[in-house]
Amino acid sequence: MTQAREAIKYLLRKTFDIREGELRRAFFMQANIFLLISTLLIVKPTVNALFLSRFGAENLPGAFILVAIVAAVISTLYSRVLRKHSLDKIISGTLIFSISVLILFGILLRLNVTVGWVLYIFYIWVSIFAVLSASQFWIFANLVFNAREAKRLFGFIGAGAIAGGIFGGYLTSILAPVLGSENLVFVCALLLFICIPITRYVWKKFVLNTKTTFTRERKNQGIADHPFQLILKSRHLTYLAGITGVSVIVAKLVDYQFSDIAATYIADPDELAAFFGFWFSNLNVISLLVQLFLTRRVVGTFGVGTSLFFLPGGILLGSMILLFMPVLWAAVIIKVSDGSLKQSINKAATELLALPIPTEIKNQAKTFIDVFVDSIATGVGGLILIFLVNGMELPSRYISLMTVLLILFWVYLAVKIRQEYLRSFKLKINQSKTGSEKKEPDFSQESVIGGLKRVLENGNDSQILFVLRKIREISDERLLESVRALLSHPSPEIRTEVIRNLYYMKNHQVADEVMPFIHDSDQGVKIAAFEYLIEHRPEDIEVLMQAYLSDKDYRVRAAALVSLANETRDNASLRESFDLEGRIQARLNSLSTVVDPEEMAFRKIEILRAIGQGNIPSYYDRIEKFLYDPDPVVVKQAITSAADTNHPRFLPLIVPFIGLEPFANAAKAALVRFGPGVVDVLMALAKQPETHVEMIRAMPVVVSQIGNQKSVNFLFHLIDYEDLMVRIESLKALNTLKINFPHLKFHEKLILHKINEEVHVFQDTLAVLYAQSQKNAIDHSSAPDAEIEITEARKSLISLLERRQDGSLERIFRLLGLKYPPDDMLNIYRGLQSKQEDFRINAVEFLDNLLAAPLKKLLIPIVETAMLDTISDKAIEHLNLSIPNEYQCFQLLLEGKDTRLKLAVLHLIGLLKDAAYIPMVETMVDNTNPKIKNFAAKTLERLRGEGHL
Repeated sequence: MTQAREAIKYLLRKTFDIREGELRRAFFMQANIFLLISTLLIVKPTVNALFLSRFGAENLPGAFILVAIVAAVISTLYSRVLRKHSLDKIISGTLIFSISVLILFGILLRLNVTVGWVLYIFYIWVSIFAVLSASQFWIFANLVFNAREAKRLFGFIGAGAIAGGIFGGYLTSILAPVLGSENLVFVCALLLFICIPITRYVWKKFVLNTKTTFTRERKNQGIADHPFQLILKSRHLTYLAGITGVSVIVAKLVDYQFSDIAATYIADPDELAAFFGFWFSNLNVISLLVQLFLTRRVVGTFGVGTSLFFLPGGILLGSMILLFMPVLWAAVIIKVSDGSLKQSINKAATELLALPIPTEIKNQAKTFIDVFVDSIATGVGGLILIFLVNGMELPSRYISLMTVLLILFWVYLAVKIRQEYLRSFKLKINQSKTGSEKKEPDFSQESVIGGLKRVLENGNDSQILFVLRKIREISDERLLESVRALLSHPSPEIRTEVIRNLYYMKNHQVADEVMPFIHDSDQGVKIAAFEYLIEHRPEDIEVLMQAYLSDKDYRVRAAALVSLANETRDNASLRESFDLEGRIQARLNSLSTVVDPEEMAFRKIEILRAIGQGNIPSYYDRIEKFLYDPDPVVVKQAITSAADTNHPRFLPLIVPFIGLEPFANAAKAALVRFGPGVVDVLMALAKQPETHVEMIRAMPVVVSQIGNQKSVNFLFHLIDYEDLMVRIESLKALNTLKINFPHLKFHEKLILHKINEEVHVFQDTLAVLYAQSQKNAIDHSSAPDAEIEITEARKSLISLLERRQDGSLERIFRLLGLKYPPDDMLNIYRGLQSKQEDFRINAVEFLDNLLAAPLKKLLIPIVETAMLDTISDKAIEHLNLSIPNEYQCFQLLLEGKDTRLKLAVLHLIGLLKDAAYIPMVETMVDNTNPKIKNFAAKTLERLRGEGHL
């Protein structure tokens, strides 16, 4: 039995690259998707057959429209639920609800209750279940497996989906005539019921016990968003969404023709269900064969651009046959063309063309495209069919004419997206170019793969790095030789990226070439080489690691330890087999023997990297200890390692570092890695009075890199903060979010309200500045020497007011950048600050053309006043400002939000020694800001006289 088990493990290792400690996870997840897809491939042909037998194909268009409407509503509600509840509860709830629906429909069908609404609801539910179940599963899988494991194991897990599709369809074709369609529904309920304990076990064992809440929320980021603006802003994404939409519409037309002709030839619902089940399974088999034996050859031979035409070309051929020969086998051909090529050749080509799009944006947009674009296109397909079938009363064969027209548009989009790929890729390459390096390679006449090869062979360092990081997403082995040739590149960063690319190319072993790099001069290259060898030399792994973990060179030993920790991060079994924790303890114990300070720092850093990247909770206390190490370099690594764990215990320890140099940048980057969950923590800290202002000033930079709605809400909260720098940093961060994440919502009414507030602040500041300037001119001409101190204090106040006026103008334009394009607003503001008069005039003209009438009336006078070198009586009159007396000036400034202005006013009042100001100062003694409170108390004491407080 033991030998058989080992033989199975060896076979799985060789075939699917499943390591020790991963089999249980991979098996349960594969079983889960097998059961889900089997259920779908049983229930889908069943409900299709029942619907067609009861209503006929002419009612399918209406069903398509209902599916689109319900899908849009459900996905919107689902995104909100996903923000508030954990994924395991959502999945369990979906499964329980689905089982209940299946049992209910099974009972109704058994009772022969097949009235219209029952079958319509059943049809709609099956369509929603198809999208929702698959989406939930792959979100779940991304939590269970880290990025490295996913690249290795998703092929094995995906095989379960293919097997489920084949099994479910063939089972339907066998059982439908025997048991009857209505009884198959109970079989589906049983299959789904088995998914519940599997899901709960995997969640508890491999998510709840190993992934923090921050990790789970970070991996879900973007799933609940609707990045419509993100797609509109990118032509590349727009074409991708367009191709998806057109392909879905065409698929619905094909579905209708296939269903109509099948229902015409096969009247019995049980036989029709068996027919659908048989051909749905055949589609999975054909798709698998195409994927295994044709996809790489076709894409490799014809290139990505040409490969995009295979799917529409296949459907076009089937449509033409169906137009002239409306028989069942012709309908089968068109369905096979659509079903077999979509998930193989077409998918591989589309993935390559999406390479220039940043990964995080692509992931967010993909969710929107898969759910919303699919739903909208389904509805459009239904409307087209209603127009053709019900409106024009055309036979289904003539729908092929509409299909042909849509395919021509599809081909147009395919041509445009290839052009956009070349444009986007060239833009990215040019952004990586520096003047001193080689000019960018010309790949405009190359295929996609040819262009990538050309950059790898002739590009400069930054261009090569860009391409290496992008192609790691696809691991295309046609690029092997071009990547492999870069192993000897002089740049250690490129050598590291090359080895990381080779890591994912499974069919070509270059272990002998990588082996020497464990002695590379660069530590990053060493670690990458060890990770490659651990992955590609499993039979030698124990001997290999034992040797190098004890190497005489402490740098080699450190690289071996870090790579081992990284490779065993989520694999407790493999970690235990190498006694990783014992090895780390031994390294910690050996620190007392190190004399050389440089070696000591190096060893501490590598121990921290091993603990963080290996995510070893038993050594979290060591990370905490090193956060207060005397060596700043060690402290920075401790901050990074704390972020590697993603554990909430480290957040309160990291946050104070964001306001301290030289640790601020490391701490900010660390907090960003905690993901969306960190926004709530920062908001809670910002609301606490004892939180130091330097920390709060650094918070906007952090949240500006976390593109979700909570970031926007937090920053809007901070723009009312008392500290001026916090306010301006918050507005800058909001502008950054607006540029990088245009799908986020910026409340327009609130923006307009804030602009109005800021305009009033500008006007009040201008009035006070004018009053104080006039007062200063009088005092300066008549003040005796004893009052020089007062004059200087007033000058300081005036200088501060001038700076605040400039700051207020910037805040107005930053707020405008949340309503209009941020780059345009920033350019106008810079133009207004120019010393060249024509630049300032052009800026005002641009602003005047851009603003809506109400804002134009409000802001243009402000802008024109800001352009003046000095404040004149005419300018004050033009703005219709009333000039306050000195008491009113001070009262206005003390009621504002500016701490430094309040301190400057209190200082001036203290020098004036006028008892009339005592009531005003008394109101400041209870201020929540300790600095203002203390200064007000001293001023009050001075006004009342020493000892009379």
